[in-house]
Amino acid sequence: MNARIGKQDVQGKAKAAFDRRGASRLGWLLLILFIVSAVFAGSQIFPFYYYYYEIEGLMQSQAAKATVFSDAEIRRELLKKIRKLQIPIRDPDDLKINRFNGKIVIELKYSEVLYVDFGGGYDYNLWVFEFHPRAEHPL
Repeated sequence: MNARIGKQDVQGKAKAAFDRRGASRLGWLLLILFIVSAVFAGSQIFPFYYYYYEIEGLMQSQAAKATVFSDAEIRRELLKKIRKLQIPIRDPDDLKINRFNGKIVIELKYSEVLYVDFGGGYDYNLWVFEFHPRAEHPL
């Protein structure tokens, strides 16, 4: 009778170890899924902020040169860069350039959408990022 109990204990321990291994594999699978999702989202979101800071830097440099260039020249230069970066603006007039009280203010409002494309024209918007780059400089 003692031998039977010993065999049952060994088999029970082996079964318990197998169950823990399965839970461990599931945990690793979920962790890998989370990491892949985070890397994917980061790779999609990073360009939004990179382009935002790039256009804001160009706005700052154009505002600093505002005593030399006209508003039309500044607008042309900024719109060329906006098209190159493929920043989604509805209308070129969304780029505001104002001179008043001895200073120049350049600003733009636009939004970028993080979405998942399921193919066949089906996509799901996950998040809308609102951006408002702005530059102000004394004349």
